[in-house]
Amino acid sequence: MEHLQCDLKCLSRDILADIMARLDGSTLASAACTCSDLRGIARNQRLWKQLCNSTWPSTALDEAQHLISSSTDGFRRFYADSYPLISNDHKDANNYFSIQPTLISPSNFALFIDVYYREKCITSSVLDGIPMETDFGQDDDTTTGLMSWVLNCPFKVVPSDINDEDIEDGDDGHDFVSLVGKADDRCNELKEGIRLSWVLLDKKRGKAGNLSSWKPLSVKKIWASNGDYILHFGCIIPVQESLQLPHNLAKCLIVARCNIEEKRGYLRWKEVSMHIEDTSGAYVNGGKSLIILNQALYCSRSNNRHAVEKGYIQFEGRKQEIIRKKKLEETLADWLCISFEVVILLILGYRILPI
Repeated sequence: MEHLQCDLKCLSRDILADIMARLDGSTLASAACTCSDLRGIARNQRLWKQLCNSTWPSTALDEAQHLISSSTDGFRRFYADSYPLISNDHKDANNYFSIQPTLISPSNFALFIDVYYREKCITSSVLDGIPMETDFGQDDDTTTGLMSWVLNCPFKVVPSDINDEDIEDGDDGHDFVSLVGKADDRCNELKEGIRLSWVLLDKKRGKAGNLSSWKPLSVKKIWASNGDYILHFGCIIPVQESLQLPHNLAKCLIVARCNIEEKRGYLRWKEVSMHIEDTSGAYVNGGKSLIILNQALYCSRSNNRHAVEKGYIQFEGRKQEIIRKKKLEETLADWLCISFEVVILLILGYRILPI
């Protein structure tokens, strides 16, 4: 360590800063722990801003600057919170549930959305506030009533500036439509090539979290359409018992629908949306969804993407179990109704027929 500090003193601060600017986030954080000189350089927000801009191009947009840089340590915190994926680990759940604010407004949050193909960002978007349609009336009573209605309705976020967007191919040497033949090949290409990041930021607390699984959890072709594919991203969020959700779990599901057209050679994003489901497959309403999204910011994080996928598979297993039980109950209820009707008919027939 003494030799390292001696060698570092031989280098100017500008050279050290230039070297550290070429590191990734984890390496930069590790280097900052080695000595005081590197620690001081690693505190430079310019380095973390460059890392954030290269990892999430949406953070480089003009409308994003005031959202992140309002904190003195904004970009470093944003990277540390958003780079690892959200884990559904229940450990210390009560601790982060206990620090949740009681009043949560859609305007408290900001969304940073980036879509990539073969490591190249193809579209980015920033939303200041979670869009919820409440501005139809002019007076306060109408607005309050509409807000109450929205909070009790199924929750869904649809960024309008990403939907129905054409992504031309050929700029980076990758062809979106080079695969001809089977739809399974297209599904594999999309699963290996497409990546999506959906970062939620609490503007007041400076807390962030990536709600996406980064890699698609599933890719399916819509057979009734002409080249449409559905991609699922998301994460599993442990929730507090007061929300009364089955298994105390919720799924943040990000659905991307795209179209691959061979003749014109482009990928069209038809819709990207996000909503919250419970293990029964039901949509969670707006009020509970805001609480769940806020709780997601305080969940455990993991760099193990396989563990995140495993949590998703376990959630889907619980969902299928609930669906099977529900179908079984409905089948038993139908049989009971039929049996009851048959018994009634037999009794009536016995009473009507002459002895």
